[in-house]
Amino acid sequence: MAGCGPGVRSDGSGRSDGGERRPSASASHRGPSVIRLPGNAFLADLVVSDNGTLWVAQSRLSAIAEISPAGKVTQHPLPRGPGYPPYPYDLQESPDGGIWYTAGDQLGRLGPSGKFTWWDDSSYARPNGPGGKRPGFPDALTLGPDNTIWFGHSAPSSYVFARADTKRGLHRIALVKGDFDVPVRGMATGPDGAVWFSQQFQYDEDQRDGIGRLTAEGKYKEWPLPKGTAPQSIVAGPDKALWFTERRGIGRIGTDGRFSHFRVRASDHPGGIVLGPDKALWFTTDHRVGRITTKGGITLWPVRGAKNLTSIAPTPEGSFWLADRETDTLRRFTPPR
Repeated sequence: MAGCGPGVRSDGSGRSDGGERRPSASASHRGPSVIRLPGNAFLADLVVSDNGTLWVAQSRLSAIAEISPAGKVTQHPLPRGPGYPPYPYDLQESPDGGIWYTAGDQLGRLGPSGKFTWWDDSSYARPNGPGGKRPGFPDALTLGPDNTIWFGHSAPSSYVFARADTKRGLHRIALVKGDFDVPVRGMATGPDGAVWFSQQFQYDEDQRDGIGRLTAEGKYKEWPLPKGTAPQSIVAGPDKALWFTERRGIGRIGTDGRFSHFRVRASDHPGGIVLGPDKALWFTTDHRVGRITTKGGITLWPVRGAKNLTSIAPTPEGSFWLADRETDTLRRFTPPR
């Protein structure tokens, strides 16, 4: 287990009650607790398969790392076309065991055998993979309600949502126009069968942020957020709501469109967020792991040695893998008992 300090409880306002929790001294897992990847890898995302295999997007290496439960690392360099460099950003496992990814102007799938299927947006070469269509510049992706990969990508003066699978290729779902034309930061299938997404435009002082909803029929709706909210990762909760990380806190939006916001003490911007086996939401922020209940109660644990924790992924046995972007390190965190 990665070294963890005492926990600090806080309520939704971020006030600490001074309580402490210490992690269990024993661990139920086998294999390494800390895995160091090549320097300057820039760990952008990670997922854990049901068999415990860990998949990590290494943006600056243009590669996806496959790590066995025993800790063996296999590097999969992304295919290169004549277009933009493929810097992987977002990962999603599909039911067939493949790992889908977004990377620059490339959308692709790494199969269980190590073979890539991919499409790029280069105007100088024929796109690769079945379908022959182009993915634009994909931002985020998720497994949709129909077990295909849904993703958002930019197009001239608009934003496009599409589906992808290896048999049918790429298929446009919806063309979004208007003031909500900003990049998608996270996507997740909601409890209502629609796909929900966070949008954040980093380069506009007006900061047009929001949460959106897209149905299988291509109908979408958006809810603007206050300036500077900066929503990022998003996940479906156990309470018929979507939970997302935002500047200095955690946000919640019900399927009725009602928002709640919970401040995280001494936090600039939480990173990843996932649903834990205990039906609470777990997230990363700076050098800490956080847990928030559906009532808004927050507990924080410092992780010894961590510098900048970003992505988080649950494991089959109940622990979590954390990506430490500053140190190019993966750290396993086992919640205290």
